[in-house]
Amino acid sequence: MCIRTAICLAIIVAVVACTVNCEEVQSSVVKEGINLNATQYNATINDDKNFWEWILAGILSPTDSSTENPKPETPEECLPCKCGLTNVQKRIVGGVETQVNQYPWMVLLMYRGRFYCGGSVISSFYVVTAAHCVDRFDSNLISVRILEHDRNSTTEAKTQEFRVDKVIKHGGYSTYNYNNDIALIKLKDAIRFEGKMRPVCLPERAKTFAGLNGTVTGWGATAESGAISQTLQEVTVPILSNAECRASKYPSQRITDNMLCAGYQEGSKDSCQGDSGGPLHVVNMDTYQIVGVVSWGEGCARPGYPGVYTRVNRYLSWISRNTEDSCYC
Repeated sequence: MCIRTAICLAIIVAVVACTVNCEEVQSSVVKEGINLNATQYNATINDDKNFWEWILAGILSPTDSSTENPKPETPEECLPCKCGLTNVQKRIVGGVETQVNQYPWMVLLMYRGRFYCGGSVISSFYVVTAAHCVDRFDSNLISVRILEHDRNSTTEAKTQEFRVDKVIKHGGYSTYNYNNDIALIKLKDAIRFEGKMRPVCLPERAKTFAGLNGTVTGWGATAESGAISQTLQEVTVPILSNAECRASKYPSQRITDNMLCAGYQEGSKDSCQGDSGGPLHVVNMDTYQIVGVVSWGEGCARPGYPGVYTRVNRYLSWISRNTEDSCYC
């Protein structure tokens, strides 16, 4: 099993096999309508806690991310805007590379100036990402880039870079089974929704989205153990019901109600290392909403192992409560 950060990819290159797992037994909690009960999953993977701590010592500065947002400040005047609209002029036939700024809410996260995760702009001050993308990372060393397309080009897109004000990691996040793998990043300065820039829409509360096709975007590896992509990529995958996911090759108790699975039974298409924290979208008419956050999976695009995402509509109240000091479209 592997979380899908670019740092995880670096570990794969270094030790051939990805074995990033930290032992944490989470107590059973039911809080604010969200099931925080960690499933009792008996992992068969060797304990590599000491190895992971060694990796962390070399690249990270241990820090405690905030789990609660203090009293919100009053947001500035919110101007009219629309969420979930892409910037599409023509299709790329047979391709997987997106158009420049096609998904304007797509965020590139950098740590010490190097790309390692994705995220999505949801409001003027906030980005949603995976909790494992911020857990034990020093928020002062994280930066957020928007309107990026080609990571190695300085002329193709007019990017903007933001410093991080604070990180709000979900209080129920577990490194034991990646339950509640979601976090918010608050920016020091507001994003202006003008020109090509727009946020993604949040999902409808009651839907499961099973049977719909979802679109994953990211700069992650295009093959298991491969190099991360230079340009933003997209892939379409079918969204499974949780019953279907529990019938896959994963142990059934491994998939919690806070997770969502997407992928083909035969594999071939999936999110991968470097895509962590990025969005899984569905589109209604011409409006995109984020239904999943890239979380974890067994390798990439392996038959019988769909990608696993954090189910965003399980956290709408938590998101709303922690982002009251910003403007939504």
